[in-house]
Amino acid sequence: MKWFFAGLVLANLALLGWNWSQGDVVASPFPETAAPRRGGDGGLTLLQELDSRPATRAESAPPSAPPQEAAAVDVAVRPPQAGNAAPEVAVEMPSSERGAAPEVTATCYRLAGFESPEAVAGAVRALARGGADIRGQGEVAGETKRYWVMLSPTTTAAKAEPTLERLKRAGIKDFYLIRSGDNRNAISLGVYSSEDSAKRRLRQIRDLNLNARVEEITLPAKRWWLEFGWPDDRKATSWRGLLAKDVRDIRSQACH
Repeated sequence: MKWFFAGLVLANLALLGWNWSQGDVVASPFPETAAPRRGGDGGLTLLQELDSRPATRAESAPPSAPPQEAAAVDVAVRPPQAGNAAPEVAVEMPSSERGAAPEVTATCYRLAGFESPEAVAGAVRALARGGADIRGQGEVAGETKRYWVMLSPTTTAAKAEPTLERLKRAGIKDFYLIRSGDNRNAISLGVYSSEDSAKRRLRQIRDLNLNARVEEITLPAKRWWLEFGWPDDRKATSWRGLLAKDVRDIRSQACH
């Protein structure tokens, strides 16, 4: 019997030596098992702990924004022309990458001295049709220069009567006898806005051998103004040709 056990021991030793010489590692028939843990990675988790467990980074991170689409580029392929070996390729860049049109600057002008709102309205329409940018209009109180044509006063109203009759017979209109003031008993022959008009009236009366004169006076009056922008790529004073003839020479200045 002892020889049997001795042989069995020798056989096991021989088997162990053969396995060692082959370099194999004999796995244990009983793999190690880790002790169960509560919570954490790979452990047991109680049902009541699921709601209180903090969210992981992947769960708490917000969804990433959808990728933006690149601007589309239009590509047109044209068939080859005679003598060309390859077709032409035309690439049209998106509008966002095209160069912006150069901005046209404008100079602001102020026209002052319109004598009525109708004159301003006419100028606004004419300038707007011609491409001007109307920026404002209004009125101001001021003074105006006038030219008063008259016959020198007499000492009494009765002495002025023969002259009044003479003017009537000559077909002269728009005259009257001044009844008060510094020019009492003088005969007014009209108040004119321009000196040239006053001089024409003066010559008409002097042709009757009457000694008329012109007196320059200042009267209160309203005036209207207008501001507009005129493109700098046009001639600076070309806007005057758009206005009516009676206001074409109106005074202009740069806006403040």
